[in-house]
Amino acid sequence: MSTYSYDHVLTDVREVYEQLTGLPAPKVDVKKPRFPLPREVDPRALVQSEINYLNLHLINLGISMRLSKSPSWAPPAEIYETPKELVINLELAGLTKDDVTVTQVSNILTVRGARRFRRVSEESQYHRSERNYGAFERLFPLPDYIQADNMRLNFSDGILVITLPKSEAAAGGAQTKKGEARKGQESTKE
Repeated sequence: MSTYSYDHVLTDVREVYEQLTGLPAPKVDVKKPRFPLPREVDPRALVQSEINYLNLHLINLGISMRLSKSPSWAPPAEIYETPKELVINLELAGLTKDDVTVTQVSNILTVRGARRFRRVSEESQYHRSERNYGAFERLFPLPDYIQADNMRLNFSDGILVITLPKSEAAAGGAQTKKGEARKGQESTKE
């Protein structure tokens, strides 16, 4: 296991604070600490023991996976194809279009984002939370006949709709194949 640096600690603490509260973390000036440690305390040992305690506490609460940087959940998807386009619907309740990024590289469509926990008020005490929080990522391989450069995005009522048009040849080819199948069927009936 690698050593945890003070920079890692500050970064992780800031991220956890922002995810739990939904507010930006206060800036910390390490050169002018507000609460200096007594000289006889080893700061590294103290920080490591606090990290261990926090990890144990988060594991016992079952939310450690929700706060990780790596994708911790995957939104459900619905994928269908029409003669002219491929459509991907993602269920992203509680998110806005600014919380999500959609990219396409080498025929792989990537949808990334994060759902942050936002406390209703300081006085609120949560009894249960069954929502998934934290980062998510979905990868969708795209067929060669998709024109990903012309994709359209629509975000409405917690559903992200990604519409990817097919190339002219693929769209026309699908119609021709249907017509050819019908002609073949008609000739066999005669």
